Amino acid sequence: MIAARNTVFPEKKDLHVGGLRANAQARLATLTDPKVRGAIVGPRPLLQQVRDAVQIAAREAVQNANYALRNNPWAALGLGAALGLTVGYLLSRRS
Repeated sequence: MIAARNTVFPEKKDLHVGGLRANAQARLATLTDPKVRGAIVGPRPLLQQVRDAVQIAAREAVQNANYALRNNPWAALGLGAALGLTVGYLLSRRS
């Protein structure tokens, strides 16, 4: 199995996640045009800030939903039932 993989991907021996990252970093290092390399590497800090902001917002949303569900379980059950009935009705009309 490994021999077959190596014949298909002769220059990429590591196909696990760490290996793919190493291959991508090696390919990025071989780029000779600094403009292309800057376009790839440049937005990384901005993307990391956006990722962190989205993670914080998602955590807050989950905490708020958890708080609402624990304080109003019957309202949450009713809302879930109403949402399920609405989706079921819309899907039944579609087919």
